[in-house]
Amino acid sequence: MGGLVSAHPDSKAVQLSSGRMSVIDQGHGLPVLLGHGLLWGPAMCVPQICALRPHCRVLVPELWGHGGSGALPPSTRSLADIADHMIELLDALHIERCVVVGSSIGGMWGAHLAARAPQRVAGLAIMNSFLGPEPKAQRTVYAALLDRVAEEGAISSHVADLIVPLFFGSDIARRAPELPHEFRRRLSGFTPDQLRRSIVPLGRLLVDRRDALPILSQIEAPTLVLAGANDRVHPVHESRIMTALLECGLTVVADCGHTATLEQPGRVNAALLDFLGRLAWTQEIDQRAAG
Repeated sequence: MGGLVSAHPDSKAVQLSSGRMSVIDQGHGLPVLLGHGLLWGPAMCVPQICALRPHCRVLVPELWGHGGSGALPPSTRSLADIADHMIELLDALHIERCVVVGSSIGGMWGAHLAARAPQRVAGLAIMNSFLGPEPKAQRTVYAALLDRVAEEGAISSHVADLIVPLFFGSDIARRAPELPHEFRRRLSGFTPDQLRRSIVPLGRLLVDRRDALPILSQIEAPTLVLAGANDRVHPVHESRIMTALLECGLTVVADCGHTATLEQPGRVNAALLDFLGRLAWTQEIDQRAAG
């Protein structure tokens, strides 16, 4: 069952050439870079931080315009540019190699990172995400919502009524009613500056993204794809397209929509811990063979 987990994770500011990025940094060991989704921020990763930090060093960069990070750099033209920002972050933190776990937009830039810098990525988990283009009908709807938010400088109650249901399974009111309530509260908390300089431009990068499915063939790292069985934003069939191209496993989480990390944290954490465990075992075998 989903639910919010109380936590006060430590964060630190890292100055990149593209701007100031705030990063939650907890635990020790294998670095795991967690990419959160648009609008939620790191709050959607709290159950994963709690589950992984006893075993790994967990890093959650706050996406531009979220939390303590600065505004989206004006030069950002694509999701691949965000992947480059994250590579610069890894350099700043002196991290040579990590596992990348990304949800929604985090999965998109995570895949770009794995394709652009394969030597930096020991494993990749793509959750509730899709590297293909946005379907035309949805693109039209989302673009209209973004235009309205940009014009008003706020996410009005009416717009929130349209956005919130997209992020959860249809039965969320029965399973975890606190989640849509908390999400709606977060939507109302963005300032006009955050919305116009970061959230809306990031949303447009998502909506207008080019077909990036071909980059999946460039990914060398072991990969896991996870999908919510009732995800309305990225339905399961989109994840099946990616797993066929990646030739990797697919985990479909039952009773779950787009925000799997909070709707079904136990199942998501189990899948991630299993994936990380298999990665560690494989790396140990490789090290023995090399020795």
